[in-house]
Amino acid sequence: MRVLHLPTNTASIPSHTVRGLSEIGVNAQGVVIGNPMIHSAEGLKVIEVRGAQWTPPWIWGQLVKSFQFVKWATWADVIHWYFDASMLPLGMDLKIIGFLGKPAVVEWLGSDIRIPEVEFADNPYYKSAFNKGYEHQSENLQKSRRTQQAFMKQGFLPVLIPCMIQYIQKDICPRFYRIGQRIMLRDFAPRYPDPNKKKPLVVHAPTAPVAKGTAFVLKAVEQLKEKYEFEFVLIQGMPRKKALEIIGEADIFLDQFIIGYYGMAALEAMAYGKPVLCYVKPSVLREEPSSLPIVNANPDTLVEMLGLLLRDGRLRLAMGEQGRAYVEKYHDAIKLAHQLLEIYQEVIRGRRS
Repeated sequence: MRVLHLPTNTASIPSHTVRGLSEIGVNAQGVVIGNPMIHSAEGLKVIEVRGAQWTPPWIWGQLVKSFQFVKWATWADVIHWYFDASMLPLGMDLKIIGFLGKPAVVEWLGSDIRIPEVEFADNPYYKSAFNKGYEHQSENLQKSRRTQQAFMKQGFLPVLIPCMIQYIQKDICPRFYRIGQRIMLRDFAPRYPDPNKKKPLVVHAPTAPVAKGTAFVLKAVEQLKEKYEFEFVLIQGMPRKKALEIIGEADIFLDQFIIGYYGMAALEAMAYGKPVLCYVKPSVLREEPSSLPIVNANPDTLVEMLGLLLRDGRLRLAMGEQGRAYVEKYHDAIKLAHQLLEIYQEVIRGRRS
């Protein structure tokens, strides 16, 4: 089976997925637009479009994109699309896939179909942040429905991580598949926290400061510095390799405290054997296995929960060990590749019939 992954390397998930599929013998290829310094590009063909619009470098990049898209779309038996992103202007890429009759799945991953009204109903932290600089102001019900309709019109079927199911419009997408986030575990040799370390390292990556709840992190750190001795590092403005090195050295990783779900950064930290603090809202928590070892902290409880880990080295070690075991059980890209292969086979059969 030939599987093509397009068009963006969101949170490195396509890279992990392509490699996981390749490990079980699937001919998986990824062609994406993006910056290989930010995300893992292993297993992918990355097209970087440079220059201002209509300049020679930009025009050349558009030609390369178009050629690569047609070449690989024709080659594929099934297409796995990520996010509401485009490779070609005017949505021509989706139309070409529909015209070719290619079996295809789409994996929406966040702000592409997130619906504020759904979040407002059970996430007070999102509701508060939404009008205070929240970075993804394009999120709205109408946009979400348009996105879902555009993909359904061309024959795509959704493949969703648990937290995205709440935004699916059943009248548009009556069928969907469920899959976990994927990570190539061999990239992350565990480096469990030393329980006897006197000055633990706390790390936070504010890729979107308002959405991540960075202001609450900084406030908590300031308060706790008066009581505990620890180092604190913000990961920002650095290549992925350097960022991962810092996470690998950390004793505690702070993920996000507004959105209400853990992301790929949390999985990477757990794979390294680090305890992770994150806000997982109740409605999403019910969709997760009961063994989820994330320390659940919201903006109101962050000081208390981070303080608990700062003063208890054995707890840091235990949570780190549980986190590694959890990603091995539920997020291993190679294990989940078998599940994806079954989905692809079913989608192909459905398209042919």
